[in-house]
Amino acid sequence: MIKQMGQLKQVQNQIQNAAGKTTQFNAALPMKLEVMEKLQGIRYMIKVGNIAMETKSIKDLEVGGKYWAMMGKNTSGSITLSNLIKQPKLLKDDNIPLKLSNEAMQQFLQGENPFEVMRGFLTERLGNAESKWEFAFLSHMLMSLKHKVLTLPLHYDDEKKNGFMQLRKKKIANQNALEFYSVFANLGATWGVLYNLDSGIRLDIYVMYESVARILKNNLSELEFITQAHINVDSKITPLYDFSDSLLDLEG
Repeated sequence: MIKQMGQLKQVQNQIQNAAGKTTQFNAALPMKLEVMEKLQGIRYMIKVGNIAMETKSIKDLEVGGKYWAMMGKNTSGSITLSNLIKQPKLLKDDNIPLKLSNEAMQQFLQGENPFEVMRGFLTERLGNAESKWEFAFLSHMLMSLKHKVLTLPLHYDDEKKNGFMQLRKKKIANQNALEFYSVFANLGATWGVLYNLDSGIRLDIYVMYESVARILKNNLSELEFITQAHINVDSKITPLYDFSDSLLDLEG
């Protein structure tokens, strides 16, 4: 179990590292956007990074909602959006009060029972929460443990890459496996299962976009411990445990 967690962390890092090598894929990666205002008809005002722009979407969008989308231009030069997917509540706020560096992550994963180590850490930290938002965030992490899901905020030097990883122990056909979900603001979400088979390590992984799938296919071979890899695309990936609005509303 602990070894599988460490291996899965290597998979997540490989995805992020490969995403920075822009020469390794042809299609653009998904963009993160926020809907600022609904205009007339199917027109919306959106914000991409620090830039506000007007665009059209046949799909109804939620004002204030955050989405991933593929962006392009039509023949008239107007910006178009495709494959819009709403982000989970996990990414509602960029100001995450708890971020785990690679070093801190290794400390959690090296313990005998990472679930209990995290429970003790969160319980102690909750008593010293400095804001309603921090209290709500830590409470959600504790709640995920009650659902047998370990939620880990991931922190990188480039904050645009920050995200979350969730883990849950699973038994499939009498095989011990580790089910996982990860989400990054710059890549979308992934879901999958890591199996420790007699023949080696098998990775079944689903991603939201074809371009991210290509990144994986071109780079997973660098992880020598994986003997089998099955990569698929699914736009309906959901968290193992998502934050609820009732607690998130404490942020204000």
